[in-house]
Amino acid sequence: MDEKTEGQLRVIRKVVAALQAADVSAWLFGGWGLDARIGRITREHGDVEFWVERIHAERSKALLLEAGATPLTTQPPEESCEYVWDDVSFSTAYFDRQSDRSFSQPLGRFSDWLFPPGSFGEEPVTLDGTPVLVMSVFGMLAMKEQFPSLRNGRPWRPKDITDMEILRRLAS
Repeated sequence: MDEKTEGQLRVIRKVVAALQAADVSAWLFGGWGLDARIGRITREHGDVEFWVERIHAERSKALLLEAGATPLTTQPPEESCEYVWDDVSFSTAYFDRQSDRSFSQPLGRFSDWLFPPGSFGEEPVTLDGTPVLVMSVFGMLAMKEQFPSLRNGRPWRPKDITDMEILRRLAS
């Protein structure tokens, strides 16, 4: 395991510990979320991404700042917050629960993104010995599949296509 991956795993542990101690849930998604679902590290990752329920957005920022993360002002605050912790980049994006049990990100550039019921469960998986919440396979697949058709989406990258193939296999 290289130094960058070790640093990202340390930050995942720190974020989970800081938020869990205050009863704030955070779900991994993106490449690290997929690796957690698979149960092994499959590739190098550019960053670490978490979903946090919007009602906990400000509290999560305060908790992470208090624990040692440095928030950046690079993202629209209604959508997400990027941080640096021990020279590792990570972010928290915000979702809202809908009355039909689905989830969305109704504010900001990706307000047309919808996630199916069950996208944010309470059953952790283990990533490198650490129990972490992870966005569901169906939630991550919905994210990837919708992205090119979103108002502010963009075409799939080769790794997105590979990820969708893996997620579809996991879903079956």
